[in-house]
Amino acid sequence: MDVKNNHGQMNELEFSKRYGYEKIEKDLLKRDVPIELRTRIWNCFYLLIFRPLSKREKSEPTYKPALFFIMKIWDRFLKEDFQKFLDAPISHSYYTVKNEFFDSPWYKVYDFVEFFIKEYDGPNKEETIECLKSVLKEEGVPYRIVNDKVVPFISDEEIKEIEKALGVPDKFKPVRGHLEKALKHMSNREDPDYANSIKESISAIESLVEIIQGKEGTLGDLLKTLDIHPALKMGFSNLYGWTCDEGGIRHGKTGETLEPGFAEARYMLVTASAFINYLIEKLGDKNEL
Repeated sequence: MDVKNNHGQMNELEFSKRYGYEKIEKDLLKRDVPIELRTRIWNCFYLLIFRPLSKREKSEPTYKPALFFIMKIWDRFLKEDFQKFLDAPISHSYYTVKNEFFDSPWYKVYDFVEFFIKEYDGPNKEETIECLKSVLKEEGVPYRIVNDKVVPFISDEEIKEIEKALGVPDKFKPVRGHLEKALKHMSNREDPDYANSIKESISAIESLVEIIQGKEGTLGDLLKTLDIHPALKMGFSNLYGWTCDEGGIRHGKTGETLEPGFAEARYMLVTASAFINYLIEKLGDKNEL
């Protein structure tokens, strides 16, 4: 068996993995961050952000930004007594943060990644994010970084579709807002809300069609006058009906309430993003936007 490296080239598996002496961890549990993965994630932070702190190399340009970030971690992420931070050497505070990272529950590791993306504003930020993205992919982790969030695994093609939809012009700001909420509901690691993620995805389409039509209304009604193929109208009209049945998402034949999961939320987010990109491209070409 072969695998691809970062550059798309094929690498032969090591002897121990080829012959089954060492298990290939391709399907890591969603609720597990083994020590090897934690180490590689931390290496990204250490090499690009924290190294001057651990070595007390104050002359390095990343020292002050890293120091300010450690202060934020101490106060806003760990919620520790700030007096302890002020009384201890910086290197001690760094190792305290490191120990917390390695001892924390699995979901706090991904919380830490998101906290970094949101709060760190110094040098090497983009390089660190790219390092983290590579580690998640190389280690076969069922999570990816999308729109500054760590989300359950989505393929590269799907990520591009979602990111393109999230990058719509400001005139479509409500569309972007619904997609961001859909992504947030789906990526909540402790308590994912797949039903509301689905509804936000369809609301993103509804918002776009309202902007295109220049009037408010339900997606089912607004689709009727939209200049797209009838089959597409029918398909999204049915999806809209599925997401907004009274009492929640229901089975079309039995009427029983369904408990949507990640698969349904992912499908709706990707489908909604693709449809939004399609409408903007199609109608934009006709100068209707």
